Amino acid sequence: MTSRPATLAPCGLRHVDLAGPFAPIAAAPGERSVYAVVWKDGRPAGFRILLKAELPVPAEAVPPLVADTAGPTVASENEAAFAAPPSPDMAVSVVICTRDRPGDLTRCLASLARCTPPPAEVIVVDNAPRGQATAQAVRAFPGVRYVAEDRPGLSHARNAGARAATGEIIAFTDDDVELPEDWIARLSAPFADAEVACVTGLVLPASLASDAACLFEFEIGGFGKMLLRRRFDGSFLRTSWWRPPDVWKMGAGANMAMRRAVFTEVGLFDPRLGAGASGCSEDSEFWFRLLRAGHVCLYDPAAVVFHHHRGDRAGLVRQLRAYARGHVVALFVQFAQDRRPAHLIRAFAIMPWYYLRLAVRALRQRDRDLLAIVRPQFLGCLEGPFHALAWLRRDGPPRLDPQPPGERP
Repeated sequence: MTSRPATLAPCGLRHVDLAGPFAPIAAAPGERSVYAVVWKDGRPAGFRILLKAELPVPAEAVPPLVADTAGPTVASENEAAFAAPPSPDMAVSVVICTRDRPGDLTRCLASLARCTPPPAEVIVVDNAPRGQATAQAVRAFPGVRYVAEDRPGLSHARNAGARAATGEIIAFTDDDVELPEDWIARLSAPFADAEVACVTGLVLPASLASDAACLFEFEIGGFGKMLLRRRFDGSFLRTSWWRPPDVWKMGAGANMAMRRAVFTEVGLFDPRLGAGASGCSEDSEFWFRLLRAGHVCLYDPAAVVFHHHRGDRAGLVRQLRAYARGHVVALFVQFAQDRRPAHLIRAFAIMPWYYLRLAVRALRQRDRDLLAIVRPQFLGCLEGPFHALAWLRRDGPPRLDPQPPGERP
């Protein structure tokens, strides 16, 4: 990074196919930088930040630029890895959890309506609704099922969606996401392998117009930028005694699917975790349980969604504090399962020390942007153990009825 993330905003997004045709890459009026996403055969293969001084890039200079950007990814995977395998013949239920954001939900549902093949069913879970706006938004999309879940919390909402779903595969996404036409095909294709229990995919930014969005994407790292397929199994949990497995790097809850059957085996999402509860990590803790039970999870960057990051600093600060707090609570939940001290070492030593070092660096460099995002994460990290004491007294993840709703007596 040659420039502070916040100074890149407004940052334009340009999607360039490695096969061409190629047009000049230029900043639109008001843009201070451009984030180029290079694609090959329908999946991302590289990223490049272009500062204002590097723009415009003439058309004849674009091919070597994108070839250089995508080169490491293309070299690491063979050509067959870029081809989309045929989707298995399994019914896919899509669950979208939302709370009082009818505009975001409408945009998400409109993108989902363009997916080919379409899902077997779409379920919108309205979490602790404060009015009828969500129900009204759903009525504009025929065939979409509306489910109200009065208990606040993302885990409660996702569990309600899983209980209502009838498909063999249950895919989850968020209301602030837009879905490409091939999302269902790409996300469900790995389930042709009978060993795969869960699939996650890549989350790209839908817009980088604000400094808060640029800070989240470039300073925090967004939801991850892993461009190579990766298979996770029980061996991923076997790390050194002091370091817990990085299950949070396996994907994002905004872009994941799993076989319905695994919910009956390992349980649903933990209602003590996630937004509306301790903060986050209900997805990664679920993946942790899957791996402990001997299942395989597959991360496939070909399954892409586009996320609308928070556009205001205050919202980003709250989000980062909740992320750090929820992460620590999840470490306590995982410790209760396997009794490995590595989880507590991360909660009480590795994370606080990491954020403290970042804060000292920010102060020395007088980097207000870095300090602004480190402070809430440090505070969330310190709050985590106290929230764990409160939340872990409550019931953990429930299990799913093995029979889909339509088959129950």
